[in-house]
Amino acid sequence: MERLGIVVEKGDSPGTARVQFRRHAMCGRCGQCAGAQEEEMEVLDPLGAARGDWVLVTTGEKNMFVLALGLYGLPLLTFIGGFGLGYWLWNEIVGGFLALSLTGLFFLALRLKEKKLQKKEELQPRIKRLAVAREIEEWQ
Repeated sequence: MERLGIVVEKGDSPGTARVQFRRHAMCGRCGQCAGAQEEEMEVLDPLGAARGDWVLVTTGEKNMFVLALGLYGLPLLTFIGGFGLGYWLWNEIVGGFLALSLTGLFFLALRLKEKKLQKKEELQPRIKRLAVAREIEEWQ
């Protein structure tokens, strides 16, 4: 996923920048989105972008797929596997309990690893390149 934003300041950590993202001019007219028109995020800055630079920020598509699989696919498999095992060995009630218990344990383990996953550099949004004039004009 790529988003166009403007660097508002250097980030708190070295090699990062705070980037402000604005909704596109066409966005917001449908009434589906709620909240602020602008959003700020700290992203990795391998280019050393200066304040006021328009940049293209990206998160790897492959990484997004892996994260989605981990957050949606694995809990679903844990739930189905737990229910199947409980039903096969005992009955439906035990299967339901086992499914909920194993899924809860999965999310607990995920919560415990959350800080470590947040620090992985390949999962962090990063400035890909400076935006060109055509992209900025299209966005405004």
